[in-house]
Formats: sequence, C-alpha cells, structure tokens
Amino acid sequence: MKTAPIFMKQWLAANKRTRILSGDQWYLDFAAKILPIIKLSPLFEGDDNAQKNAAISLCVYFQDVIARTGGWKIFSDTYHSLYNTYLPFYQLSDSYIPDEINPEDIAFVLWTLKSHPALNEPDEYALHNPHDKGLSTLAQEIYKLMDENFEEAPINETPSSSWVTGTNLLDTPSTPLPEITPETRLSKNVEYSLEYSSGKPLLYFTTYKELCKFFVEVLKWEDTPSSLLPDLQHNKEFVIYANAKGMLIAPDVAAYFREAHNPMYNAERAAAKGYELFCRPGTCPFDLIKYGMGQGILPEVQLPFPDGKEILHKNWDFIARYYLCEYYEGD
Repeated sequence: MKTAPIFMKQWLAANKRTRILSGDQWYLDFAAKILPIIKLSPLFEGDDNAQKNAAISLCVYFQDVIARTGGWKIFSDTYHSLYNTYLPFYQLSDSYIPDEINPEDIAFVLWTLKSHPALNEPDEYALHNPHDKGLSTLAQEIYKLMDENFEEAPINETPSSSWVTGTNLLDTPSTPLPEITPETRLSKNVEYSLEYSSGKPLLYFTTYKELCKFFVEVLKWEDTPSSLLPDLQHNKEFVIYANAKGMLIAPDVAAYFREAHNPMYNAERAAAKGYELFCRPGTCPFDLIKYGMGQGILPEVQLPFPDGKEILHKNWDFIARYYLCEYYEGD
C-alpha cells in the first residue's frame, strides 16, 4: 500500500505560519525520506497520523538546528538556564554539541511524541521510557540520515514558533519553600498543627474520622458536617502539610511518604503507584511533592519501567512541570 504524502499545509501548520519559505520544499522532501524509516519502527506502528507527525516534528527540529533559532533553540536554552544541562533523561557526553544535530535531541523529540500530559481527564496521560530500545534505535537512524544531509539543508529565514511540548511550562519559576522563622506569621491552623506534632510539618491520618477528630479537637473547627471538608469523607490516608504558606491536605497519598511517625508508609505501593504524584494532575499539591523530594521522604517513587526510579529522581521537577501543567506551582 502506497504511503500517503505529507502536504505543505501540514508542514506550515507545524511551523505556525502560512507563508511558504524558500527552504520549505526541501524539508518537506526530507520528511518524505525519513517517513519510511519511522514506519519500519515499532514506536508508532500502525498509526499513520502519528508517523507523519513524527516525521514533521523531526524536520522542524532539523530546520531549527540548521538555522540555530526557532522552537528547538528556545526549549534547549530555556532548559539549560533552569537545569544547567540541555536535556532531561540523557547523560550528555563531550560529543554533544548544542546547536548541532544530536541523537539525544532526536530521542527527546520522539519521547515528547510518545509521552503527553493528561488531555481531558486526569488519567489521560501517556508515559514512555526515554531509554526505550526502539526509541533509541530510531533516533540513531534518523540522526544518521540528518548527518548525511546536513550540508545540503537550507536555512529558513523565519524561525519556527515554540513547538516543543512543555516549553511554556519551563517559564514557571521554581523557588524554595519558605522556611518558618520566629518572625513568620503563621495561621492558627498551622500553629495548632505544629504544636500538636511537636514541630513536624507533616501529619498523617488513616481515616476521615481521625481527620475530623483532629479538626475539632486540635484545630478547634466547628463540629458540623459542612465545616469538616465533607468532600473528603470518601477518602483515606491523609497527609496534612503545615507550612509557612498555610495548611495543605492531601488525601490518598500517605502510603508514599516514609517518615517514622507515618504508620501508613508502604514501600511496595510507593514503588507501584507513587509516580502518579508527578504525572496525574490534582493527585497531590505540588508544595507537598516539593517538600517530600527535598526531604528525601519519597525514596521509593519510580516510573513504571526499567530504571524508572533513577529517571524520576534525577528529573522529577521537569517531569512534574511536563505532566502537571497548571498544577505545577514553582512559587
């Protein structure tokens, strides 16, 4: 069966412009060259639209590298300013050259095409191993073809727009959690919580009934159903985080936090499901995630594929930005 062509309008849409530039046909022809390679890879097997989208995205990357401008450079420079390296997930060797084509760049572009944040519902996100063999193999094959055609590739004078998934999320500043000092004005809820816990910021409650008892007896809330956060009555395993900003309450996550005073900590559950804190929007307030990672009390959380623990712990802030989107709060 003959492969349907990639049309100029698809290329222009990827670049977010309507005017055809002198080099556009060359890149469209190059996309047609790499499309058969993509089709032979198991990475996008059976998905014609995804295969074409991959070919176009890789060509936009190639165009940006040749021009040393555009969406790829925006992502790369912004990422470097945040993390002092040009990419997540990959250990960049001395052979990695910014503003040149690199297999690691291509692998990351492919990863963004296989991994996406939640669309409409919190569970509608996609995870993919950035070190997947099929992904790495395809990246090397595409790199070889780009390298062979590097000297011929034209410079397009109009740069592409920001097209790399997650670029806009890198603009959110990440700031340390504020410390509580003698001068800090704390809310009554935080004062009572810290007094009750002997200064421990995190408190743990197994059931909603236990939580309500704490609300009434310790925080001195009114003992009426409407005052005791009734939306939480069907949840369990609560974490309260008393901090300089206020008091956060996170249901159904206590099993992931390893502290001596947390009777619900479960290493197996943390390893199996703890990654949802970073990928599933609304699962946990970001300040609590940030505190947990900063204190080293989320030791078993890991992504559900080989080397998932190392990948998550080395890249957790970027992963949280990428997947939590507006739920990521860096300030």
